[in-house]
Amino acid sequence: MSSLANRTDRALPQIVEAIYDSIADVDRWQSTLDAVCRLVDGQLAMLAVLDTISSSARFSVSCGDPAILEPLKHDYGSEVPFYAAVPRMEIDVPFTVDSIYALQGSGAREKWLESRIVREWVQPNRLDDFFWVALMKQPARIGTLMVVTDKDRRQISSEDIDLVCLLAPHVRRAVTIGDLFEAERRKAEIFRSIVESLDHPVLIVADDMNIIFANPAAQALLAENTSVCCVRGQLSFTYVHANAAISRAVQIGRRDEFALGPAGISIPLAEANVPAVAHVMPLARREISARLSRRAAAAIFIAAAGSAPVPALEAIAALFGLTAAEKRVAGHVAAGLTRKEIATAGGVSDGTVKSQLATIFDKTGTGDQRGLELLMRELSPPLRLN
Repeated sequence: MSSLANRTDRALPQIVEAIYDSIADVDRWQSTLDAVCRLVDGQLAMLAVLDTISSSARFSVSCGDPAILEPLKHDYGSEVPFYAAVPRMEIDVPFTVDSIYALQGSGAREKWLESRIVREWVQPNRLDDFFWVALMKQPARIGTLMVVTDKDRRQISSEDIDLVCLLAPHVRRAVTIGDLFEAERRKAEIFRSIVESLDHPVLIVADDMNIIFANPAAQALLAENTSVCCVRGQLSFTYVHANAAISRAVQIGRRDEFALGPAGISIPLAEANVPAVAHVMPLARREISARLSRRAAAAIFIAAAGSAPVPALEAIAALFGLTAAEKRVAGHVAAGLTRKEIATAGGVSDGTVKSQLATIFDKTGTGDQRGLELLMRELSPPLRLN
């Protein structure tokens, strides 16, 4: 068994449970980040959601030696030059210092090495590299996870990157749903109280999609009987692909939270340029589920249509739970590339692309590239950017 498989089998499922426990109990985030740090041999970890309009933190938590972290927060945080790269970072994909240099272009490495933060903070603390993941990119929000390594750690490998890739969508789901909580978190301590007071519709469902609880905003949405409805007690979504994606995410999350991966995040609820979206939070293993019902399998959070269009490929990835790598391959298929051309474009072997395509075909219910291309063409027009 490889070291990655060993770490995945032993540690990752436990960390994923801790991530979801941290959504409603934010005090758990620090110990969760500690576990992430140990998993990847990091020294510091920082998780944050920033309001880009007010340039303030909506949510921020970190772990590591306070003597190292405090100067970063108070003296050097504003001098980190890499934040400008976030809009160009792919969601769920871990970047290292070298890959950020490549993203920022000529002069980025020299500018960083000559900066005050490197001279006064990075070098004295023997820090070296990082895993940096973009979790949220919205007009008014950005969310990132960063784990910093030191000079005593071996060089970050592709296996390490793969490990963080597995973890990233779970952190993204937790941060996305947690951001919906932030406005009311200080007003209520119990999960149900928070849910009831949210302006966003939230529904608690059993594994068969029977509705156990709906907050007032969700009840109003159900009364409209447009994109969301209740049929003999079961939750149903008008958009057939969204209905299938959400039901699938509820089922997977009940069986195996770790296997949920990127499925069930930002699922578009209509064939529209700027659709409302749904996020699925697994509840079966949560302590909070006992306070609601023993049958509670998942909470479904619905966010209203935003101000920015959802690109077709992002919507399709959400509908079918495609990973970042699978999304890239699907994009190449939509562009009409052959399997050989996709391998060349991605710098991987033909066998890797063949395996990725097989997984994509399974997730989307298509049998070959032609079928996948037709499906994406069918779904793309109403969701395409102007």
